[in-house]
Amino acid sequence: MCLLLMQATVINYMDRMALNQMAKEIKDAFQLNNEQYSWLESVFSLAFAIGAITTGYVVDRVSVRWVYPLMVLGWSAAGVLTGFASTFWMLLSCRFLLGLFEAGNWPCALRTTRTVLPPAERSFGNSLFGSGTALGAVITPMLVLVILQWAEANGKVDTWRIPFRVIGCLGLVWVALWFITVPNRMINPTDASGAPPAHQGATRFTDVFRDRRFWVLFVMALCVNFTWHGYRTWLPLYLREQRGYSLKQMSEFTTAYYLLADIGTWTAGLLTLYLFRRGMPLHRSRVLMFACCSLLTVTTVAVPFLPGGWPLQTGLLVVAFGALGLFPTYFALSQELSSKHQGKVTGTLGASAHLSLALLYPLEGWICDATKSYEWVLGGIGLFPLVALGVLLWLWPPGSEEPPAAPAPAPSA
Repeated sequence: MCLLLMQATVINYMDRMALNQMAKEIKDAFQLNNEQYSWLESVFSLAFAIGAITTGYVVDRVSVRWVYPLMVLGWSAAGVLTGFASTFWMLLSCRFLLGLFEAGNWPCALRTTRTVLPPAERSFGNSLFGSGTALGAVITPMLVLVILQWAEANGKVDTWRIPFRVIGCLGLVWVALWFITVPNRMINPTDASGAPPAHQGATRFTDVFRDRRFWVLFVMALCVNFTWHGYRTWLPLYLREQRGYSLKQMSEFTTAYYLLADIGTWTAGLLTLYLFRRGMPLHRSRVLMFACCSLLTVTTVAVPFLPGGWPLQTGLLVVAFGALGLFPTYFALSQELSSKHQGKVTGTLGASAHLSLALLYPLEGWICDATKSYEWVLGGIGLFPLVALGVLLWLWPPGSEEPPAAPAPAPSA
């Protein structure tokens, strides 16, 4: 199940990352400066916020078995349409639709892992499906490069359009796999009597907002997304326009960057489970992993001072390892608030993060244009996880995690 969720997340990120990999070509084709380009990211984030909270409400009422494939079909169609955009406003509209449907991946996936996994295994399960973000980002640069080379060799015009059309079709394959391999009983479990299991945590959604853990997660959602998405947005342009990388060199390095990020999230999830099984309290093992990853992202402050070549690349790879390693803990903690309202919790937190990103991207674009450098942005965004760590240590009540589920009683003779 987690591997199938990972595949959906891979496709999700491939559709999203295609824009970043061809950012320079798109800027040239539509005559955009960095602030104008940032609006493509802002409108995506605005739509993502709307989609996250909407899908969160829907998936708490309608079976994820039907909601999830609908979301995948929606974002796949938006990806294909991007390859046919002829004006900046059409491109902007396609990004809006992409964000609206892609947001559904996380409420659906977290609702699913919370249903099928016990609390101790959720960090690792979340790292499995969450690693699809990095894996999609690993695959996309090289796939885009291969498609562009094929398009150029065959005399295609506007070659940047072709990858959007190809990648957008992959979602159809996943939808077929979902219905073929996932039985309804797995994602809609029942107890021995045939009834749905009892809800855990808040039974009314309004009670979630009275729980101070929600506000800790609110800060965490903003901070981890500011770091991860800041690098996703600006790193390709930084490497090509400021560090002089060719398209091929940028594609090769970003592949390595996201591969290390993938290793980071797997490591964080596995170590959390290992420490718990070695006797460390579950919450402490989660916090320890979050603290380690937060310290790794601080390497970002050195980026402006690192010379090109291996020193710069090493620094960026350390940031990658830590940045995605933050998410398994954040996701697992968000699953402690309410089983009944898991979709709405995930959607509300995701919407908050992406509304904030929608406001932040134009500011980052303006800073890049005003300073003629991407380093002021990249040099600062890795500090946000330290803020999240401080709030987590200060406000999260100890011993509040969900208790392990009691074993089912043996059937009577």
